[in-house]
Amino acid sequence: MKKLGAIIFLCTCLILCIPVQHAHAAETNSFSVKAILPDNQASSVTYFDLQMSPKQKQTITVELTNQSDEEITIEAVANTAVTNDMGYVDYSIPNTKPDKTLKYPFADIVTPSAKEVTLKPNETKPWTATIQMPADEYEGIILGGLHFQEKQDDNEKKKAKEDVQIKNEYAYVIGVKLTEIPVVVEPELELNDIQATTKNYRNVVEFNLQNTKATLVGGLSVDAKIYKKGAEEVLHESKRTDLSMAPNSNFDYSVDWENEKLKAGDYKLHVVAKTADDKWEWAENFTISGDDAKKANDKALGLEKDYTWMYIVGGILLLLLIIATTYFIGKRAAKKKERTKIK
Repeated sequence: MKKLGAIIFLCTCLILCIPVQHAHAAETNSFSVKAILPDNQASSVTYFDLQMSPKQKQTITVELTNQSDEEITIEAVANTAVTNDMGYVDYSIPNTKPDKTLKYPFADIVTPSAKEVTLKPNETKPWTATIQMPADEYEGIILGGLHFQEKQDDNEKKKAKEDVQIKNEYAYVIGVKLTEIPVVVEPELELNDIQATTKNYRNVVEFNLQNTKATLVGGLSVDAKIYKKGAEEVLHESKRTDLSMAPNSNFDYSVDWENEKLKAGDYKLHVVAKTADDKWEWAENFTISGDDAKKANDKALGLEKDYTWMYIVGGILLLLLIIATTYFIGKRAAKKKERTKIK
């Protein structure tokens, strides 16, 4: 089975600014970052939690420090917070496609001062980003992250691809939460498309879960059961807890088919999603077409083979053999009996 991509930033409810390890890079953390919190900071957290106004323009500052004895270049980018397919708020993915309910993507209202910052050994420099709030008054939150990572030159990238050893690569993300009206926005989840497919070379049925409101969803648990339509026996089930969703975002939740082949037919999906304060429940029928099942089965690895047809053919052959043997034995016994009478 194909491994999941290198470690993804797993951020729940703005637990931020943590070094994350990846493959193929320096073995020590070469730099550090620090948010310089402004006067309109709304709470005592270490990330930017800013009370803003419509049309407000503000520049925020991050202090970058080279902790190594060599010159380094740090790549800096402002990302919109999304929910990744692991079911966690993620601030590390650039150029994401916004959810259709997201009115103001964080990346669209933030302009970084520079995409790269070069630091001499042990040097500290400020890096800035300018926020331009939309003209309309906004309820809920706009959420994003400032992502910092040491740049690799072409030779290092080539060496990293050829090097099979696992080393450490450090990146930092500083969250930015923007609020205008201090009201609590209740989350609202919706269940969207259901489809049979393969993920990481495993057969799955996945459904799209969407947070349509400008609020974080934390402590989310999801229990998904799949039945054959009209039956009560659970075919496959997936339970997960402690998930989180970014404001106005969606992700694909997968139910593993457990190395079995997908079969065409009609099914029912039953989903219960809960937080400490809210609960959503859906029961939706869906169909796996023959084409979709074949496409998925052709891509999947490690599928259990179905030997039913072999057992049936073997049973028929064994039955025919028994009948034939019984017939010939009976015929032979009859001939022997006839010969005995003649004598």
